[in-house]
Amino acid sequence: MNYYYSTKVLEVCSIILENNLMKTQYLKYLLPLLLFWSCTTTINEDAPTIVDDDDQDANSSFADVTVPEGFNYETNRDLHIKVTSPNYPKKSMLRLYYVDNNDQKVEIQNAVSSDEGAFLTKITVPSYVEKLYMTKNAVGLIWEEEVDVVSNYLSFTFDENSNVIDAFAYDQFSSNQRTKNACEDYLVAINGKGKAFTIHQENDYNLVEYPDIYEKSYAMAYDQENDIMYYDVKGNLYSHTLSTGVSVLIDTMRTIDTNLNNGYPRMTLKDGKLYIGTKGAYAILDPATGAVLKNITVQNLPDNKNAGGDLVFDSKGDLYQACSGGLYRLDMNSDTTVYTATRISADNFPYYLTGVAIDRFDNIYVSTNGKNSKIIRMDKNDGSYAIVKRFTRNINDLAAFICSEDDFVSDDADGDGISDGFDEFPNDSTMAFNNFYPGRNGFGTYAFEDLYPNEGDYDFNDVIVHYRHNYITNARNEVVKVKTKYVAKSVKAAFNSGFGIAMPFHIDSLASVTGSVINTNLVSLNGKGTETGVSDDHPVIIVFDNQNAIVKNTGDIKFSDPIDMEMVFTSPISVETLGFADFNPFIFAQERAREIHLPGHEPTIKFNTAYRTAGVDAGDYRTGSGHPWGLSITHKFHPPKENIDITIAYNNFVRFVTSNGLSFRNWYTDDEGNRNTDKMYLDLEEVEE
Repeated sequence: MNYYYSTKVLEVCSIILENNLMKTQYLKYLLPLLLFWSCTTTINEDAPTIVDDDDQDANSSFADVTVPEGFNYETNRDLHIKVTSPNYPKKSMLRLYYVDNNDQKVEIQNAVSSDEGAFLTKITVPSYVEKLYMTKNAVGLIWEEEVDVVSNYLSFTFDENSNVIDAFAYDQFSSNQRTKNACEDYLVAINGKGKAFTIHQENDYNLVEYPDIYEKSYAMAYDQENDIMYYDVKGNLYSHTLSTGVSVLIDTMRTIDTNLNNGYPRMTLKDGKLYIGTKGAYAILDPATGAVLKNITVQNLPDNKNAGGDLVFDSKGDLYQACSGGLYRLDMNSDTTVYTATRISADNFPYYLTGVAIDRFDNIYVSTNGKNSKIIRMDKNDGSYAIVKRFTRNINDLAAFICSEDDFVSDDADGDGISDGFDEFPNDSTMAFNNFYPGRNGFGTYAFEDLYPNEGDYDFNDVIVHYRHNYITNARNEVVKVKTKYVAKSVKAAFNSGFGIAMPFHIDSLASVTGSVINTNLVSLNGKGTETGVSDDHPVIIVFDNQNAIVKNTGDIKFSDPIDMEMVFTSPISVETLGFADFNPFIFAQERAREIHLPGHEPTIKFNTAYRTAGVDAGDYRTGSGHPWGLSITHKFHPPKENIDITIAYNNFVRFVTSNGLSFRNWYTDDEGNRNTDKMYLDLEEVEE
């Protein structure tokens, strides 16, 4: 062994000794290391004990699991998309969706085709996705096509056989002239004190007061065409003209269910009919007379998840219920006498919900119980949510005034050629669409072990980073900037670790990066806001350099304030250049040179290569048996308790791994059988917009 290499090994051993003494809970790793190594680089290459998946017990470990060769633990994949339009080959609005493991469509990209209706893109989707959908809006019609995900290269063809699913009444591409004032969506609300008011989410959630309703109520629906609010008072149905404050008793309930007849918490309006519900019982009413048109039961929605909440229809006519068990879609049978519930949320709600409404973009808004009610925005596709406003009043039910597409005919305030009804940045010509990953409200997670290059305890709770990216594109489908919200979390990490991402493009593409949280001298930033001393071909974004300096809380999980970062490009770049799967996230533990990446990823030039042979790394951030130090999960991760192996907290993680990622792709959700909740810390920390 040459002098330089011996010096590096001694340096690494010294670091390991220092850090393990700091982390007394890991002495079990230090003593065998000192006795066996004696500060040499000999590595125990004995194969791990192999156990059957079904024999996992409280004494088993992830280290015992046989990992398929080359398995990278990824939960996403890249797909290349080609669109052609033999039928109506003209400039069109395109929306791309995938179907998740709950059979829900998740919107992943908004785009504009060429003048001939053609389009090319690359997207990232969860690896379990089996089907993609695309809609095309042109000449007053909306077509939909679907393709099976049978390879990484897929084609959508809109021809004369394409399915027409809807019609719209305005041109999504403007003449760059404003013809009327823009419409505004808003929420209509009541509370148990008899108050009626509106909440204007497009104007900082300002309140407008209206005349009181006749009595206190907890269920309401709104007919915006006639400005009539329908509300329940202990089984009595009232109509109420919002602008004048005049209430009229319509009738008393006469359903087959006593609970409904005595009052109910859920009510919504669709096609001139009222839909009402309480736990397990639902009905359809004629709002003019109060007559019961249908009595309805529900299946696949257990009572212990069916408390509180409300009902709402989306723009396509699908019925949703938000309640204690999360968000559900209710599918009606042919004669509308039975609802079949499909759960969308991965977790129960931590709040008691009181009202539900929706806007023209199909964002769901829910209100919470209590004198300081919250307004929460929810994604109907995956049930993820974010608190958007807190009030110092009760909100006991919500409905909505929703603008129609007719309200935006030829409106184009910024002159970018996209009408305001489609343009999510109607006053900025450089931006047009938001494209969120993994979703508008939800978070993905990176979870790391920090004992590298030694084998960890596989609780993956030392450094946890939640992220939500928003790729903001212009009217030419180019990415103008990326806005990302991060939250750092940890259970019990004595190591001071930073977090960064090596990006898949040259530094010349970047104009600026802002939002990094720097507390040490381990890193320095250049004038653009990226890290100095790394390759220009893969600039490094430093999110934070010491998670212990920013996490707080006296509970089981310590967490930081949200970290809002923004990458602005010198010139707009293609979506293909910015593929999520090409991001290279990593932590650096105690020193900048000790980088810990996801399995199969390369370190930066700042990595101390002596670590490769100072522990159990086989050379690609996997042990010789294929076990990683980091995981990427397209969902919010609830960490195992300290020293609890991930295979004990998540029952089906082993099956996910041994199947090469083909089975139990929802191993992290709270679907029945997935979790041992007494072995993990449920992460219910609130992240507000």
